[in-house]
Amino acid sequence: MICSCRCMNCKSSNLEYKEFLAEDGFQDIHHTCKNCGIHFNHLDGEQFGICKICNFYPK
Repeated sequence: MICSCRCMNCKSSNLEYKEFLAEDGFQDIHHTCKNCGIHFNHLDGEQFGICKICNFYPK
């Protein structure tokens, strides 16, 4: 999946992508900003402190 997203916090395009199959059966994607470190949902804009879907745990 290719995406032109930007970070919801700092607007950087320096993002790490994590694709997964959502509960509804569709492909979804989460991003982690390599600049400021927030993790967020590509489609609905939700931010996660911890994400069990992607195994994202802040450092």
